[in-house]
Amino acid sequence: MQANAVKAFMSGDPIWVSPETSALEAFERMLDRGIRHLPVVDAERRVVGVLSIDDLRAALPFSPSLRQPLAPNERETAREWKVGEIMTHEPETLGPEASIAEAAERMAERRIGCLPIVNDAGRLAGLLSETDVLWALATAGRLPRESVDASRKRELESFVRELERERERVRARLSQRQRAEQSLENVMREEPMDEAERGADVTVVQEAIALDELAVRRVAALDQALDRAAQGHLGECTRCGGAIPVARLRAMPGTTLCIACARTGGR
Repeated sequence: MQANAVKAFMSGDPIWVSPETSALEAFERMLDRGIRHLPVVDAERRVVGVLSIDDLRAALPFSPSLRQPLAPNERETAREWKVGEIMTHEPETLGPEASIAEAAERMAERRIGCLPIVNDAGRLAGLLSETDVLWALATAGRLPRESVDASRKRELESFVRELERERERVRARLSQRQRAEQSLENVMREEPMDEAERGADVTVVQEAIALDELAVRRVAALDQALDRAAQGHLGECTRCGGAIPVARLRAMPGTTLCIACARTGGR
């Protein structure tokens, strides 16, 4: 792998949506992860589009902000739109072996904020953001070191605040779901039900428990990331000492390895 290949800097496990996903769900994924772009893939995981926060702002009759959830009436409006109706179709893509220089030139010429990285079959392999490109150029010595350090510090400080907000949101939702589950379990114990009703309620509880487990794991990953931030080590690869792109940290807050080291074993 060449040192300046995009696969060394891309987010290797990006959050994605399908064309049939509602604009509401897509926005909430952006809000939860603090990201501005979502690759859109088909059933075979082939890239068919890109959805940006700017696309949402252009299509919806209000201006969604990544700093706060939508109001109830805005949620209903966003629910009526499908991602496929407002995404950028047939977006620019690159292969994982392409150079960072080519990626930077492509993004500058097209004035785009990200590039889906695809394999030979056109399937999503990663996502390269403007920040990833800047960091790649910086680490290659094309930007002043002091400027890079200050920029990275600001980026990580902002990211830590983002993690803290997400942790509070996830904890609040988890607590709310657990109260609802407990209430439903009490009803199931205390009220007579036929077999069909009880079966339906059991399914609801089981699905809620599965969501709870995902939320608990996410909180644990967020806690781990915030602990590393408190120690001054957030974003440092524990194997090679290099920088872990923030895009990768958003998807996997608890990771301690950069993409290149993760591919050689570990997470």
